[in-house]
This record gives sequence, C-alpha cells and structure tokens, in this order.
Amino acid sequence: MSSGNLISHQYLEEATYGALNPTGTFQALAKTSANFTGTVDTTQSATVRSDRLPSGNVITGITVEGSASTELSRTVVHDDFIEATAMSTWSAIATPLVTDVAYDATAGTFTTTGDFTVDFATGDVITVSGLAAPADIYNAVTVFTVGASVTATVMDVTTSSDVVDWDATAGATTTVQKAQWITIGQTIKSFTFEKQYLDLTLKAIDYLGEIFSSFNTKFSYGSPVTQDYSLMGAGKEVKTGNPTCKPGGSRATYEAPSEKFFNVSTGMPYILVDGAAILYCIESIGIGLDNGLTPKNCVGKLEKTGYTLGEAAVTVNTTIHFSDANWDYLDKIMDQDVVNIEWPVIDSDGLGYHYQVSAQLSGADPDVTGKDAQAMLDLSGTGAIGTNGTVLTIWKIGGDLPAGTLIA
Repeated sequence: MSSGNLISHQYLEEATYGALNPTGTFQALAKTSANFTGTVDTTQSATVRSDRLPSGNVITGITVEGSASTELSRTVVHDDFIEATAMSTWSAIATPLVTDVAYDATAGTFTTTGDFTVDFATGDVITVSGLAAPADIYNAVTVFTVGASVTATVMDVTTSSDVVDWDATAGATTTVQKAQWITIGQTIKSFTFEKQYLDLTLKAIDYLGEIFSSFNTKFSYGSPVTQDYSLMGAGKEVKTGNPTCKPGGSRATYEAPSEKFFNVSTGMPYILVDGAAILYCIESIGIGLDNGLTPKNCVGKLEKTGYTLGEAAVTVNTTIHFSDANWDYLDKIMDQDVVNIEWPVIDSDGLGYHYQVSAQLSGADPDVTGKDAQAMLDLSGTGAIGTNGTVLTIWKIGGDLPAGTLIA
C-alpha cells in the first residue's frame, strides 16, 4: 500500500520537446494535491467473429495530462509556472533609482530632486525601501502603482491607506525599484515531471513534454490564496528500479519551497479599479488563463508531437458587497465597459506578486437571496484589452529569488 503523503513531484525544463534534458537540476514541487497521469487510447476491432468472441484492442495513442493545486506564495516554483503558463518570460531587472523621495499621502504623490521620467511610467508597479521611518508603519518593502501623471520631479502614486506621509529627510536615500513583469506571449516551454513513490522500492513515472495549459488563482477572505495549474503532455516512461532524480534517483534536485502562503486578510494592501483605490468591500476575486492548447496528432506516432496555441482566454470573477460606492458597476455591465482591476499580494518579507487584469463583466442585479442575507454583486467576465494595451500583466515583487537547498 502506498501513501499519498509519500508521493513526490519534481520537474525540469526540457531542451527538446518530449525528451528528458540531459543537464540541469530538478526542482521539487510543494502542492496540496496533484494528478499526473498517462492513459492509452484504444480502439476495438469491428471484425465479426463467428465464435462471438471479441477481437481485442489496439493502442492508437496516448493521452498525458497533469494538474497541481497549490497555496500561492512567492517561490521559484510559482515564478517558473506563471512564466510557463503565460508563454512568455519575466522582464529583466530594471536599474533602481536611488534618490531623495518624499511622499504626500493626501495628494498621492512622490516628489524628488531627481528625475522620475527616466525610469517610470503610468501603470508601473514599484517598490520603495531604505526609508528612515518607524518599522511598524511600513512593510519590509512598500508597494506602489504609478498613476496618470509622471513628471521629472512629481509622480502620482497609489498604495495602501495605511502608508502615511514621509518627508525628504526620511526618504533621503530611498531605493525606488520597478518590479519585473510578464504578459501573455507565444513562447512554449515544455517540462519533464517525475513522480516518485517514496514508500515503494525505487518506483517512479516520468511524464514528458508537459506544457502548461492554464492556471486559476483565487483570492478569498479567510483563506489562503490558491493557484491551480493544468498541463498537457506527450508521453510517459515507467521507471522500475531507476528513478531519474533525487530523492529516489541520482540527478540533483532542489528541495520543495516551504514559504508560507499569502494571507488575503493581511497581504492585499490595496485594490485599484480603473486607476482609483476602491472605497467598498470585495470578498473574493479570481482570475484564470487558458491557452487553448490543441494537440498535434501525427500518423506513425503514438505520442503527441506538440501543441499549438489558441486564443489566450482570460477570465475574471469577483464577489462584491453592494453599496453606493459600486453602483456604477450596473452601468458598466450594461455598456460592457472594460474594467481595469489591479492589486498586490505580499508576504511579511515584502515578496509577492501584483496583478493587473482588464475584463468586460456581467452579473445579475443584487436582490433578496434569503433572510438577513447581504446584497452582493456576483460578477464574472472575460478578458479584454485595457488601458495598458494588454489583458493580463503580472509583476513579481522582490526580484529574482536564489536557488533553494539541494536534496541530500
């Protein structure tokens, strides 16, 4: 009998589609559940036998699929998986601006004797560190979104209402860093995933040519942020007595990350809708990305020889407590206006992600759902090109992370 707790998953990017990379270090995956499987497709002969016995099955193909459910945290694993699902690459780390910065919370502005226009533009996500201010006021890194007006000495910014003013003395040697970002692209990456049964004797299965088809992310009050990934692959290899990577094999493998998940209740300092901080209560918000993969099936081959990209389908859903402050959603729905929503999620070390998504939303008018029930706006919709010229942008806060610890 094998225990689910003792099934490990490791992955490695492939150099050639559907083939194990002969070099590189595997990375172990932390997950709440996973389901990697490869099943044969069969066809039964239609030949009629006079003895009434079946003619048997013939293998006509193989279907390889995978899924991993996780609690989202800022880790190398999620950096890799978000990049792979977006079919793109994270931007390079920008040179930080080290200068004097004062912040006016009421006006929502930075001022400097330097030049903001050299480094920043409307919609950028930036972090500020190095402040000579009380530690209980600021996170390890304070996150801001650049607003509509950027001049050399004054820049509009938005952040949490908990962040108070600081003057040029407190911000004399401030480091202002533009976060790395990624948008939807067309670069397909494939991976080998190895599943090991650690309470069996050197038993493993390799799943080859795995491509990320989708992810779904959910931010709900009182719950961890969850991120679910789906994959489609080419083939599989059953490994009896010879797992490829550690812990059961010999190839070097980094340990699964152990960072704590993002806390929605404390880790989402602000939400912007169409560039303005909201003055109402959102109970949950979710986003999804589906790449619309279509397999390439070729005669003479059992395995898929690759996948083509379809339209990148972005979905958004949210539950909002109905109020005067969000009454305008009713008009936005009727007019099918594009709504631009963004928010960061960060941990106590100042590491995290920042999401910018644009969508056309639909939903029923709030009404009575039961005794003492609150009136809610339950909205869902599909991605549309927004004010920043794209549908979905994800920023990673805190820069590139170092490699983890190798499994002994």
